[in-house]
Amino acid sequence: MNVLLVEDDKNIREMVCDFLAVENYNVITAIDGQTAIDLFKAHPFDIVLLDLMLPKSSGLEVLKYIRSVSVIPVIIATAKDSDTDKMLGLNLGADDYVTKPFSLVELLARMKANIRRATVYSSADGSHDQIIKYKDLTINVSEYKVSQNGTDLNLTHTEFEIIRLLATNQGRAFSKEQLYNIIWKDAYYGNENVLNTHINRLRNKLSGGREKNTYIKTLWGIGYKMEEE
Repeated sequence: MNVLLVEDDKNIREMVCDFLAVENYNVITAIDGQTAIDLFKAHPFDIVLLDLMLPKSSGLEVLKYIRSVSVIPVIIATAKDSDTDKMLGLNLGADDYVTKPFSLVELLARMKANIRRATVYSSADGSHDQIIKYKDLTINVSEYKVSQNGTDLNLTHTEFEIIRLLATNQGRAFSKEQLYNIIWKDAYYGNENVLNTHINRLRNKLSGGREKNTYIKTLWGIGYKMEEE
């Protein structure tokens, strides 16, 4: 697995590189945003670990570029008290985040979960199409595609997993903890920022930017569901 590590702190960079090398990951590093963009253009990667506070181009600018050309998993690293940066990163398409100082074991677990979802997302061969119809949506489970009135929606693998789970279980309510456990395959520690932002971003894509949402229903104090058709 090829990892792009974008981090300007030398100590963190070397610590993560040494740890991931032992775990058989090939890590290429960048210490500023522009170098990160240039490396992303030049090399294939399986995942990006992205610090947000960078010289030259910010981590958010790097994330914008990556999301304009790829749905590769991106995990952002943020300072402990920077909730605004977390929300900005997630809204721009980051899949997950770790808070500095972070545990290397936690980082590895999040990397594996995101790579696993992305690998399934990109490897479907469509040989046995499973189609789910919901309102004006067509969800092709085998090809990991969602179209709306014949127009393909550009969903990330995480967004696809959310809509597939809800559409496959129409009428069933999922708590936030259940959704997080199933989609992220990790324990839920009140990680509402991650889940809520992905839900909101998915809703925005489904509604074409309109405020009204007719697909995913919020059950206050419980979680989310898609009404049974």
